[in-house]
Amino acid sequence: MLTTKKTIIIIISLITVVALFVIADFNALFGTNKQTKLDFIETRFRTLDAETGALIIDVGVRCFQKNNDNACTRRDSHRAGIVSVHMPVRRVIERSILFKQSEEFIKTADPKLHMMFIHKDYYSTTKSLFVEDIYEQKENEYSVKMSPRKWEETEENDE
Repeated sequence: MLTTKKTIIIIISLITVVALFVIADFNALFGTNKQTKLDFIETRFRTLDAETGALIIDVGVRCFQKNNDNACTRRDSHRAGIVSVHMPVRRVIERSILFKQSEEFIKTADPKLHMMFIHKDYYSTTKSLFVEDIYEQKENEYSVKMSPRKWEETEENDE
């Protein structure tokens, strides 16, 4: 049977070894590996009537970049007047055994993302954002004002 003194020494030794391992891994002394991961960033747009400020529902979106005609997808935001846009991004994650050491985005060829908002009763509106601002999520929700379409009234001749 171990004495109390030997038990305490063993427990303190184990705690010290585990603590040294965690500290060494935190400082990446055992090395790191890099992984490329596909992810999506969500950005929301509040679509408003330019004349009245009323929310517009059922707005479609199309995103464009240089050499990329389909740079995003529209997702249901479950909120009236809000268009949720998901953009695919590639992240490089550097990890040690227990910790994430760093994370960065792989930059796209075109630094700007152009989004066209489409609705049958409104003129299409284009909004451009810098991709880095989207990555850093400087703003989570943007406002987009859309002008109502002016339909020419046609007179029907009843002859």
